[in-house]
Order: sequence, then C-alpha cells, then structure tokens
Amino acid sequence: MNISGFFLFPGQGAQIIGMAKDCFEAGGYAKSLFEEADEVLGFSLSDLVFNGDEDVLARTENCQPALLVSSLALFETLRERCNVEVSGAAGLSLGEYTALVSLGAMDFADAVQLVRKRGQLMEQAGEGKDTGMVSVIGLDDVLVERVCEDASEFGVVVPANYNCPGQLVISGETKALEKAMELAKEAGAKRALPLNVSAAFHSPIMEPAREGLAEALREVPIREFEGRFVNNADAKVLKDAEEIRESLARQLVSPVRWTQSMQVASAGGDKIFYECGPGKVCQGLMKRIDKDCDVTSVNSLAVVEHLQDQ
Repeated sequence: MNISGFFLFPGQGAQIIGMAKDCFEAGGYAKSLFEEADEVLGFSLSDLVFNGDEDVLARTENCQPALLVSSLALFETLRERCNVEVSGAAGLSLGEYTALVSLGAMDFADAVQLVRKRGQLMEQAGEGKDTGMVSVIGLDDVLVERVCEDASEFGVVVPANYNCPGQLVISGETKALEKAMELAKEAGAKRALPLNVSAAFHSPIMEPAREGLAEALREVPIREFEGRFVNNADAKVLKDAEEIRESLARQLVSPVRWTQSMQVASAGGDKIFYECGPGKVCQGLMKRIDKDCDVTSVNSLAVVEHLQDQ
C-alpha cells in the first residue's frame, strides 16, 4: 500500500512494557534498531522495554530512549512493508527527536545518546526541589495563563503543555501549583489533577538541563532533509540546523505548543496523519484540535499488517 502523510510521535507517559516487541520479533530493521541502541547505551534497553519493571521504565533517563527506539521500530516496520512518503513530522516533547530521525535529519545513534542525556539532565535539574505538574481540564488557554500569573506570587508556575483545547498542563513549584489548582477550580475547571512526574518539566526550573542539552546538541550533526518539521516551542516549520538545535534546547524551559503545532501542520495542507508509537495519545488530541484531520495510530505489528494488506 502507498502511505503518504504527516507523522506524529508520542512523548513521555505513553510507554508500556512490551511496546514494539512484536516488530522486534518479526526481525528486519526494527530488530537491528533495538540491538544498536543496546550497544550505544551500554546496557540492554531491549530487555527493559520487553521484560522490565514499569517503574524502572518510567524513569526519565530510561523512558526517553525506550520510547524513541520503540516508536522508530514501528515507523521503520511500516516503511519496510509499505511505500511510505513522509510529508512532515512532529513529536510531543521527547517525540521531536523521533520526528527528526524519521525525516533523516538526525542519526539514530546520535538521537539515542542525546535523549538518554536529556533524561538524565532533566532528572538532575529537578532533584531536591519541591516541584511538579498539574493537568487542568475544561478551561481555555487564556484563563489557564491568567491562573498561572495570579498564582506566581507563591512561586514558579507556568503553562507547560498546550495539549488540545480545554486540556493544558501547568508546571512549577508545589506551593504555586496548589494555589493554581484552587484558582483553576474557582475559574470553572472541570478538573485540576497533579501528575505523577519527577520534576517541573517545560518550566524555568529546567534551566540547568537546557544549558547541558544545548552543549550536547552542538556536537550532533543535523542534516538537510525533505518534508516539514514543526517544532514544539514555537509551532513553526524549521529547516535550519542551528534553529533546530536552539529550539530543542529551549523546549525544556518553554511550553509544548501541541495544539498550535497541529494547526500549523493542518494549515500547510496535511489532513492525513500517522502516529507511530505505543498508545493513541496524538490521535486522541487531534480529535479535539481539528476534526477534519484523520489520524491512524500505528501502535502494533497488527496495524502495520492491516495497512500493508489494504
């Protein structure tokens, strides 16, 4: 089957034990990706992904390379079995690295090492700090931004993820988050729930991680590529290698503008999307962002085989 569309890749939180194991067992390029990642990282990531403990997999430093490799295993299995044309790509936070590899802009081995380093830097930036993240459901963007502004007298609190209309995540110091939850409920939020995360990602608290990641990114080649890469930090189409490096580092301390990114992708003419990775997070968000867009979640070998047979 000929497959043409814009590709999406999930971020931290989508991981599950056993993801992409069916693609690995089917052999081909997916198997070699896991084997290369094991060699590059110096430990058996594949064993952790297929047979490990959920809590160990969920650690930021493990979760990020695990999701990147698993998502690419699904993507490459699809590409091996179908005639795939990638018009563009985007990823949720960590998923930006997966997107760049799918476009041929970044080498797989470089990306695996980078996201492992990224995870470690993010963990370190949050150590010893009383911080977290909260999901706010049922308020529009402007109201959530106002809530953060009003609660900021109690500490750092900022919008971290514009996931879809009516679903935002805020990030910051615990006292400020507690005040923001109170204000959000007063403003009419349906829910304001703390998330099970280790730190305040996509906030100024990640500044030490941004500095470390910027340094690591300077060592990584980013090649010219075909297709559109829509970034998180600005929801813009980026082509220039230096702009991409700067954006990837800045993303750690700025919000993931996913709603706006998907609007940019759609406005550019893309209406057919494929999500490669475990779960259906990107598909679910797109239903709330643009109902005219069709998203197929390629989250198992069975889905790949179904598309192959069409």
